[in-house]
Amino acid sequence: MKTSTVAKLVIILCIIALFIGFFNIDKDSLYGEMDLNHSSGKNIISNVNKIAVMELEGTIVSSYESGFFSKEATASNLLKSLKSAAIDNNIRGIIIKINSPGGTVAMSQNIYNQIITIRRNKPVVVVFDDVAASGGYYIASAADRIIAQNGSLTGSIGVIFSFMDYHNLLTDKLNINPVVIKSGKYKDIGSGLRQMTDEERKLMQNIINDSYNQFIEAITIGRINRSDKYSAAKTELKKNILKENADGRIFTGRQAFKLGFVDSIGDIDTAQQMIEKMAQEKFNNLYSAKLVNYNKKSTFTEYFSSFTEYGARNSINITDFLPTSMILNRKPLYLWE
Repeated sequence: MKTSTVAKLVIILCIIALFIGFFNIDKDSLYGEMDLNHSSGKNIISNVNKIAVMELEGTIVSSYESGFFSKEATASNLLKSLKSAAIDNNIRGIIIKINSPGGTVAMSQNIYNQIITIRRNKPVVVVFDDVAASGGYYIASAADRIIAQNGSLTGSIGVIFSFMDYHNLLTDKLNINPVVIKSGKYKDIGSGLRQMTDEERKLMQNIINDSYNQFIEAITIGRINRSDKYSAAKTELKKNILKENADGRIFTGRQAFKLGFVDSIGDIDTAQQMIEKMAQEKFNNLYSAKLVNYNKKSTFTEYFSSFTEYGARNSINITDFLPTSMILNRKPLYLWE
C-alpha cells in the first residue's frame, strides 16, 4: 500500500472517529462519572451517594496530556481524578485498581499524598491486578485497605537508578573523544560519556538511600501507624517484617497477605463490598451508593486510542527493547523490572 494511501486512510478514520465522538461524547467525560449499575449503560447525573472507581495502568510517570488524547488510566489522570473526588461531596468512598510496576519517585509521592489526604474524610480501598510493585505498592500503602489476588505480584520495595556508560564505545571503537565544559565537578554526574568516579557513586548512593528511607516512612505512616475504626478486615504489618522484606524482593498476593502487606485476598467485587461497608460506617446516614467510573474518558478517546494502539502494535520502536529504567534513565525510580 502506498504511503499516500495510508495517510489518506488515517485522515479518514480520524475524521470518522471525531464525527462519532462529537455526537456520542459521554457526560462522564464532562463530569468524570458513569453509572456502572444501570442496565442501559447510559450515564446518570444525580446527587445520590457514589463510590468512585479509578484505575492506574502502566508505568507511573508525570504526564501533561489532557483532553481527548489522554488515557484515563495514566498516573496524571489518576491524580486529577483523586483531586476532583476529594471535593465531590457525592463521593463517599474510592476504589483504585492498580496494575503497575511502579515508576518515578515524585509522581508516586504525589498520588500517595493525595490518597492520604482523602482518607481522612473518605475511605479508600486499593485492589491489585496482575502487578502492583514498587511505586505501585508505594501508592497502595496510602489506602485504608489493600486487596490482592493470590497471584498478584507486589513488593519490590526499593529504589533503582540506571544510566548507560558508553564512553568506551565512543573512545575505543569510534575514536570519538567527548568534550564537556562544566561549572562544577558534579555537574555531569551520571553522564554516559565517562566512567563514574567513586566519589560520585557515593553521592548517588546517598540519594538512593534517602529515597529508600522515604519509601519505608511512607509505608510506616500508611499501614503500620493506621488507627482507623473501620470493621473491615485489617492485617497488621510489623516493623521488623517490613525491614526484612524491603530489599527489592517481590512476592505474590498470598505471600503479601501472610506478611501483612495487604489486608485481604479478593477482587473488585470484594473491594466494592468492603468500601460500601466502610462508607456506611463513616457516614451514618448512608444506605446505598452507586458505583461510578470516575476517570472514564470520552467515546472519541476510546476510538482514537484503539486505532493508535493498533498502529503502535504493528510498528517497531527501539524503546520496546530497552528496560524501563533505561528509558527513564538518570532518575531515581520506585520501579520493578
